[in-house]
Amino acid sequence: MNNDRRTYEALSLRTFFDDQLLRLQELISNLGSYIYDEEQQTEEDRQIVENFVDISNSKMRAVDDYADKLRVYVRALYNYILDIAGQIPSPIDLDMDTFKTNPLINALFVNSKDIDKLFKNDGDVSAYLRSHSEYQVPIMYALLTAGKSEKKILGVGMQGDMIIREVPQQAVNFFSHKIHAPCASSAELNTTLKEYLFSRVVALIKQEMASHMTNQLFKTSDDSYESRVNSLANPDIYLNTLIEYLKIPSNLLSINKTHFKLSKLGIKLDDDDEQSANEFDIHELTWSNDTRNVVLQIAHVR
Repeated sequence: MNNDRRTYEALSLRTFFDDQLLRLQELISNLGSYIYDEEQQTEEDRQIVENFVDISNSKMRAVDDYADKLRVYVRALYNYILDIAGQIPSPIDLDMDTFKTNPLINALFVNSKDIDKLFKNDGDVSAYLRSHSEYQVPIMYALLTAGKSEKKILGVGMQGDMIIREVPQQAVNFFSHKIHAPCASSAELNTTLKEYLFSRVVALIKQEMASHMTNQLFKTSDDSYESRVNSLANPDIYLNTLIEYLKIPSNLLSINKTHFKLSKLGIKLDDDDEQSANEFDIHELTWSNDTRNVVLQIAHVR
């Protein structure tokens, strides 16, 4: 009996130690994975900060610990832009056929020939298509932007069976269509879209900072050492001022989704209007300089 008991206790003890050893191995494995993820995150943060400095002003590297000072704000901006990019719908076909069947495409272009002209006349697209055969890239993916205007006009309306003239109407027009970042796949466009948004936001910040520097030069005739130290020409002052811009990412870029119901002539219609219309949603970006762009991801079969 005692032997059986000792055998049972030894077996229980071995099971206990085996469980503890397995748990320890899992903890070590998880710790290793955590350290690896942390290292990856740190390297990604470093690359994002360095890309930001390259685009905005490389002179900031003269500031001690510039990367540490920027990291939190640049990373927050980058994460914010990732969220903006995620709100832009997946690519839709852009061609002669979808002009007939897709209300958004039909509203964006006056006629199907304008789509053909867009691809033929865009220099970036032409260069991309020349350097990639149809075998390499049978479908080209890209980002399409366009301006949008809304104007009050006096037009012709219907009241029952009666034609009424001089009716106040809101006309919507789309213009300045531009294709950006042509690439070979939806996955590649997903990455390129984020890079496009980030780069443009940073470029606009750079323009704004350059404008402030120019204003400083014109506003003061003081060329003393103290004046230069306290101006944006000083990398430390420049960096601190730049950080203030970065603190509220929504001031640098925002996105708005709007539902439209337009007649075939581009006139805004009420929800209960039963005449033939295009009904669709648009996503519009607003940049820090108050420029607005309708934006969508497209796929074009060659």
